Amino acid sequence: MKKILLVRTHITVGTGGPIPPLELLYTASHIQTHCSPVYEQKLIDTGIGELGAPEVLEQARTYQPDIVILYALSWEAGLVHAIADSIKGLRADIQVIVFGQLATFSGAHICDDKNIDYVVVGEPEETVVELLGRLENQSDVADVHGLIFDRSGERVVTPPREYPDNLDAFNITAGAWDLIDIKLYAGYLNWNGAIKEDFYIPILTQRGCPFKCTFCRETYGKKFLARSPEHVVDEIKFLHERFGVKEFHIYDPVFNYDNERAIRICQLIVESGLKISLAFPHGVRADIMTDELLSWMRKAGTYKLVYGIESATRRLQKAFRKNLNLEQVRDRIAQASNEGIIVGGYFMLGHATETAEEIQQTIDFAVKSDLDVASFFKATNYDDVNKIYQSAHSPDVNDRSLHESIKDIAYYSVNRSQAQVSPAELNRLILKAQRRFYLNPRRIVRGFKKYPSKWKYFKNLMTAMSLMLQAYIVQNLTEQARGKDEPQVSAAVVNTSR
Repeated sequence: MKKILLVRTHITVGTGGPIPPLELLYTASHIQTHCSPVYEQKLIDTGIGELGAPEVLEQARTYQPDIVILYALSWEAGLVHAIADSIKGLRADIQVIVFGQLATFSGAHICDDKNIDYVVVGEPEETVVELLGRLENQSDVADVHGLIFDRSGERVVTPPREYPDNLDAFNITAGAWDLIDIKLYAGYLNWNGAIKEDFYIPILTQRGCPFKCTFCRETYGKKFLARSPEHVVDEIKFLHERFGVKEFHIYDPVFNYDNERAIRICQLIVESGLKISLAFPHGVRADIMTDELLSWMRKAGTYKLVYGIESATRRLQKAFRKNLNLEQVRDRIAQASNEGIIVGGYFMLGHATETAEEIQQTIDFAVKSDLDVASFFKATNYDDVNKIYQSAHSPDVNDRSLHESIKDIAYYSVNRSQAQVSPAELNRLILKAQRRFYLNPRRIVRGFKKYPSKWKYFKNLMTAMSLMLQAYIVQNLTEQARGKDEPQVSAAVVNTSR
């Protein structure tokens, strides 16, 4: 029996730690269900234990895989190349396959690494299964859609794979869930912040986002693909019964795009009698949220949701095609808060052409709103990853400085600003935003009343205050030492405690 090693290349860049890797679990399930012969599979999440390439190599040396499949986000490129290099050093005939955000948007560049055999673009499951079948039969892979690879010194880019017609045909099997220790993830920071139950599981009820926001890089494309409400609730029941899961985090690109479908999912949860907790840490659209859906979300167990707001300036809303009505957003925040839901907001500061005054306008919106949580990210341009790969001074894909430059494009970059303010000034504005938002007495009291665990809330608040104080002290000391040069500390890390 051949062996497949699945690797999630997690690198912590600020808020949010490792979460159960749904993309790899769906792929592992599809391999289990559709591949013949059957493969033995092992999964390593480098976020569990903060593993690097040497630790992955050590496990690979023991496991002796025939195929290694890596899933990575764009800023994790350095770890991808390091692991691929280590794997090929272990045994040159191991096939290395990469998919995910990095592969979809920078596939041609990572394929320049001779340690990477195949890059899978877009949705991975069907492409990976078809590729494995061709490799097993030693037949041509050139007509497998969704691939980039080199053959005889020539680059081959096959046509894009079509989106699946029926998402209900995609499941995470019990055998795939058994590849990870679900409860381990509760010990790490996650995008939701403090969780309500002892542990949680993320799920996807749909893929793809039809909105045209220019800053987004949605791996699953721009077509809204949805699972049926019945299929979603059957999965929740299964996970509740098999693993005792009581808390579910919905990581959909846009859960409430189809309002009737979203309501039906909530209704089925209520009808099932399941006593569960729901959170929406990936963000939902404020402008299409309805009172009826909010009410049903609350009845189904929703205790927290996050709105993706990004900017409170009409010029930028129009420029990056988010096109939110900001007064409507303010009302939606208030309505969710009135339902007793913990409400978060995502904001991106430092967009191209953005001024200090516009940044301040967004901060003021957050501070004056009824939000309980605000995450102030730095605006990220994923096209910069490809520019870094193409840079004349770093032509080697395994160059360490190239990896560090790519890592710095993430949400909590210290040294980058696209706006009309310097990185140092942007760092200062973000730190100031956090102090104004979180040290608001009214917000602190309201949060204490809302949060299910008073102890967790108090602990998180103290941690946030400590981190803000540390960032403020380090920033001042750095500026004094450098004569007002750029501080090498990112204020944004305080959001990790929320």
